[in-house]
Amino acid sequence: MSIRSTVVSHPFTSELIRRKAAHLCRRPGFSRTDEEDLRQEMSLYLWTKARLFDAQRGNIEAFVNTALTSWVAMELRRRRRIKRRDGFRAISLEGTFVECDGQLDSLASVTGEADHLRRTGRDTVNFIEHIEVLEAYRAIDAALTRRERALLRDVIDHGVAGAARIRRVSRRQIDRALAAIRNRFNPDDRAGPEATA
Repeated sequence: MSIRSTVVSHPFTSELIRRKAAHLCRRPGFSRTDEEDLRQEMSLYLWTKARLFDAQRGNIEAFVNTALTSWVAMELRRRRRIKRRDGFRAISLEGTFVECDGQLDSLASVTGEADHLRRTGRDTVNFIEHIEVLEAYRAIDAALTRRERALLRDVIDHGVAGAARIRRVSRRQIDRALAAIRNRFNPDDRAGPEATA
């Protein structure tokens, strides 16, 4: 049996791959349907790296654990890169047309420097706008209950799925609670019945 087969077919390897894939599927940005794909990708990565295994320097378990931990870190970085880049998709300013004052114009003719800065997140907020945003934030914060603040903090820190897991409720309950909060501040949005999480 080749060294690759020995490493990949080891019972510890399959169990660790199963556990790491299941753990990843519980993170935001992954779903249960990804689990089989993640297992296959980890197995393939391990197959390519197995030639580096040296039994004189360590055991299979340590090698597999190090290799898979490295793969998981690379996969998380790759997904974060895609997520960040996705917000800055290339758009042809000359080839994209929008309606402006009743006629079609190219984006290049209707956008300016301020639009560019706003799109890339580099626009400056003047002092008056900053004060207005701060006052609006304080008004909203004062209207929230302690429980609602805690819920929003959980959602900000962990996402909807993470907040649901922490609170041991369904994502639907978290969504309903967020919709109820949103509806209080924007009654024109009919977001659904109020719920607590």
